[in-house]
Amino acid sequence: MNKLTFIPIIGIPEIKSGDNIPKIINKGLNTNKINLKNNDVLVITQKIISKSEDRIINLTSVNPENKAVELGEKLKKNPKLIQLIIDESKSIIKIDKNRGIIITETKLGHICANSGIDSSNIYGTNNVSLLPKDPDKSAKFIYKNLKQKFKLENLGIIISDTFGRPWRIGQTNISIGSYGINPFIDYRNNTDAFGKKLNTTKICIVDELSGGAEILMEKSLKIPAVLIRGVKFQFSNQGSKEILRDKNLDLFR
Repeated sequence: MNKLTFIPIIGIPEIKSGDNIPKIINKGLNTNKINLKNNDVLVITQKIISKSEDRIINLTSVNPENKAVELGEKLKKNPKLIQLIIDESKSIIKIDKNRGIIITETKLGHICANSGIDSSNIYGTNNVSLLPKDPDKSAKFIYKNLKQKFKLENLGIIISDTFGRPWRIGQTNISIGSYGINPFIDYRNNTDAFGKKLNTTKICIVDELSGGAEILMEKSLKIPAVLIRGVKFQFSNQGSKEILRDKNLDLFR
């Protein structure tokens, strides 16, 4: 992997519920005069997947229960939003009362702030976006359509979202869904430059590619997809659920 090229897909329109994401991305590729090639990787933001899959919720439609009302008062946060955060989570990991942040384990198994719910880049004052119900499945749908359309043998699809990180300030893009690309490059049992055997090195390439793509996904420019060319990867049908660490192996919970 000597050279990677990151190409923003410009001109993708505002996405509505029921929109066909593969067709819209294909149209965007045509507009940018880009043909997909074998071994290309597409990184696509979670937000347009959520919009197309009707995962935009108006807070006025939410009826908060007592737990959400009590927690909302403590955090000085809308109890309707709190209710959605609870509904979208398996468990609450940590609560920051000073900043009004709730760290949860989502139903998908991701550990993130407020169950991944946010209101950026969404039309409407009271609307918020929930994470896709099954981003690996969403990635597979896009993969199958574009792979057939362009008659490809190898294509990687990554669904990304912006998460914070423990012990470090700032957010970065990570993969919450993928298909067609092995989430890892496994160097175990190989040797380093000095001939030493590598025992634990397993690089999460889908997260690294998501982070690189984020640089081009400027929210004010509405660029929800980036093409990455030059990646060497193996096929996988497992998806990004493989990234999630089992709770029994997690040293921090």
